[in-house]
Amino acid sequence: MNHLRHRFTLPLKTSAALAALVLLGTSGCVRVPIQKEKIETRLITVTTSSQTTLCWDSRTDLIYTVLVAERFDAAQWQPLANLTNLRGTGARMQFQVPEDPNHPRTYKLYAHP
Repeated sequence: MNHLRHRFTLPLKTSAALAALVLLGTSGCVRVPIQKEKIETRLITVTTSSQTTLCWDSRTDLIYTVLVAERFDAAQWQPLANLTNLRGTGARMQFQVPEDPNHPRTYKLYAHP
């Protein structure tokens, strides 16, 4: 007797995918890929001789930290004081940071759930 196996992919959210694996995982006939959501946030910076304005469109389900370094290709990035673990508001977040014209810096934004 020949057994036919069918492979198909279900477009499910992570919780639904896990439930499908529990219910159907032992049969060997269902393949459910679990994909992580890609989070894309653009940090906009405007620098004058005395300050930099940092802004981004935030999401309420994310926590944000602004990192700073002397160069973009630096090996070490440090959290910027007072701009760590900021809960997103669902609106544009904006902050001013004082600058020293003799020591330019670059910034990047780290977001996590």
